[in-house]
Amino acid sequence: TYDNLNMVAKKLATITAVTSEINEDSAISIADEIAAEVAQAYAESEDQAGFNGDGSPSFGNIVGVCPKLKGLSATIANIAGLKVAAGNTFAEFLLQDFIDAAGLLPAYADAGAAWYVHRKFYFGTMLRTALVGATNLAIGGIVTTGADGRPLYLGYPVNFTQVLPVADANSQIAALFGNLELAAILGDRRNRTLFADPYSLATSDQIRVKSTERVDLNVHSVGNASATAADRVPGPI
Repeated sequence: TYDNLNMVAKKLATITAVTSEINEDSAISIADEIAAEVAQAYAESEDQAGFNGDGSPSFGNIVGVCPKLKGLSATIANIAGLKVAAGNTFAEFLLQDFIDAAGLLPAYADAGAAWYVHRKFYFGTMLRTALVGATNLAIGGIVTTGADGRPLYLGYPVNFTQVLPVADANSQIAALFGNLELAAILGDRRNRTLFADPYSLATSDQIRVKSTERVDLNVHSVGNASATAADRVPGPI
């Protein structure tokens, strides 16, 4: 079945003031430098909305993956796509928690599935559980490296996003596993544009560099929640 999805482009923007001296004397193109920084800022903003958006104007009214999953039920244990870890601190996570989470994924979402975690969580928690869990199992069977250089955990690529949890907290989603392409859609109405305005700040001999893009993000498939275990149907993430 197909759902009707509504995408409403939201505008992201940056404004950077550059002195005429920097523009004239830079060994590298200052526009290239600004464009790279702007791209990083937009990527982080999109990640914040896509993973953590609570539907408020601060996130462009976007509800991200984590709030969408948790919003299925006030009783976390009833949410089909969530695995409740062994404890409420990162130190209490077990290898079995990650194995169980991977086991929730429907078969149709396996191709393209990956882990999404904060870099610190991967090195401080996921690798620790692999070392502890490898007592009777070679760690190479848990952690390897993919052809593209990305880490593989339980055979699946690990993608780092710095907007996911980095510190212990109750009832937070510390790691995501699955196929984001099947769970959400990111639409670009207009890609990044850069515009150099030499007039607005002319009295201070500065150039204003403005950048904008128009995007929207819709998380549409995260499974369901039910008090009856047999009725729980996890989604692709």
